[in-house]
Amino acid sequence: MGFVTLGWFGVVLLSLTMYAVVPAAGAEIEKGKKVFEDKRCAMCHTIGGKGGKTGPDLSDIGNKRDVEWMTKFLKDPKGTVPGTKHMAVKATDEEIADLVSYLLSLKK
Repeated sequence: MGFVTLGWFGVVLLSLTMYAVVPAAGAEIEKGKKVFEDKRCAMCHTIGGKGGKTGPDLSDIGNKRDVEWMTKFLKDPKGTVPGTKHMAVKATDEEIADLVSYLLSLKK
């Protein structure tokens, strides 16, 4: 009791499902990197020693923040961190989600 037998078809289906998730995450990160570039975030932020110095270094932001906080901050910076000079990122919800995926992938 408590064990489920998947059989070979279930194992193959489960394996394919797990495999399909990995490329999607990688694709979101790549799209997020492009959003970062297109929105010219590097004018103010540094990643890996490259970029501006006005904003914080984001090289390890993935160790410091989570999806919920980052999404809220990018949409409403002043409501999230009163006194910040950061402006709201003008982007679609999908672009914000991709940008968050990219930023949270940045870990040292």
